[in-house]
Amino acid sequence: MQIDVVTNGLYIIAINPDKCIIGGSCNSQTKGIGITLDDILRYEINQNMTLKNQSLLVKISVALTMIMLIMGLINSILSLLTFQNADLRKVGCGIYLLASSITSLLTISMFTINFSFILLNQMNSSIDLSTRRGGCISIEPLLKLFLYFDTWLNACVAIERAINVYQGISFNKEKSKRLARWIIFILPFCISATTIHEPLHRNIFEYPVEEKDTYGNTEIIEIHRWCVINYSSAVQDYNTAILFIHLIGPFITNLFSALFIIFGTARQRSLAQTSRSYVTHIRKQLREHKQLVISPAILLILAMPRLIISLLSGCVKVSDKPWLYLLPYFISFTPSILVFVVFVVPSELYLKTLKGSLRTWQRRICH
Repeated sequence: MQIDVVTNGLYIIAINPDKCIIGGSCNSQTKGIGITLDDILRYEINQNMTLKNQSLLVKISVALTMIMLIMGLINSILSLLTFQNADLRKVGCGIYLLASSITSLLTISMFTINFSFILLNQMNSSIDLSTRRGGCISIEPLLKLFLYFDTWLNACVAIERAINVYQGISFNKEKSKRLARWIIFILPFCISATTIHEPLHRNIFEYPVEEKDTYGNTEIIEIHRWCVINYSSAVQDYNTAILFIHLIGPFITNLFSALFIIFGTARQRSLAQTSRSYVTHIRKQLREHKQLVISPAILLILAMPRLIISLLSGCVKVSDKPWLYLLPYFISFTPSILVFVVFVVPSELYLKTLKGSLRTWQRRICH
């Protein structure tokens, strides 16, 4: 089998022995840093075949996607039932968590759409180019927007709690609510401004696979169309910095806010209860609020694979060990289905509110 470069007004890709290069001798470019879901599944999806005839990797990926979608729906529904309560939204913290319940649902929904789009595009070669290009440019950037929005909302919850501890009885609930509404309105625009470069550097690349018959005539047996990102070195450096900001930033915010709450509360208690030392109060607060430190650490660990995959060299041959890249990719989105576990389950107040909401809905359904 021979693969030739055909020029038809599109970007053309041909199989190249050098995994760092996309294209042929007449039209080539170096692959950028970072591995996307499209890169991972590229050689695993069989064109023009039903799901039944796809590889085991693809079938398990579909099953995992459905499981994550169902878990995400359950997480968001329970969280929404909890934080729709007006009493919990008397401060900004409850408003942030209500918004996070929605953004987590949007994130896991967009994750499912992204996977489905890649799968259907590779399985069905008849999908027109404009649809492929529109999905390539818009779906994954939107997924990142919702994901970053969700993580920063969780960071806002931590900041709000720290401010509450610092201000004590002088904490202004009405000001907190107004500020939360403004932040929820402004935050998506700030995140979009930092990631606006991504859709500008995405496009569809195409290469035809040709085969010569016994008479020397060539015919196109299939055409591959891939969504590819190509950054200049300057934009790549900027993209790397943005990745670190949106991943490490919320973690540092959560961690320092948690430590401030623990040490700040311990100091207040030590001033009120002089019979116990400051260190004793710190130990007690660490026992009582250990989830405030453990939760952001777990979320960071779960999100780290996304950062690692995003920084991997384009020269990595993903097709050799696709499982090695696919599983971490799925794991990195699990924080979006853990809002209920991280915030509601450890809180007696939130659990009590949820039970009350469930009883209310049960009465409505029965009557």
